[in-house]
Amino acid sequence: MARILFLIVLIVLLYVIIKRFSAFLGNSQHPQPKQSTQPGEERIVQCVLCGTHIPESESTQLDAKTVCKQQPCKH
Repeated sequence: MARILFLIVLIVLLYVIIKRFSAFLGNSQHPQPKQSTQPGEERIVQCVLCGTHIPESESTQLDAKTVCKQQPCKH
């Protein structure tokens, strides 16, 4: 009886190890692509002057810093 129990535990343990190892190899061989914006979606940026989070289309660059295009911003 102890042998059967030992074999069952051994088989389950080997199964778990092989499953985790194959998942590890699968992740390293096929890295996930960086999350990019989908068509129709837009990045959200933060104005360095007022701290407001706005869509990138509503921002502009001022001295290499992202700022709001629209009022009321502190610039």
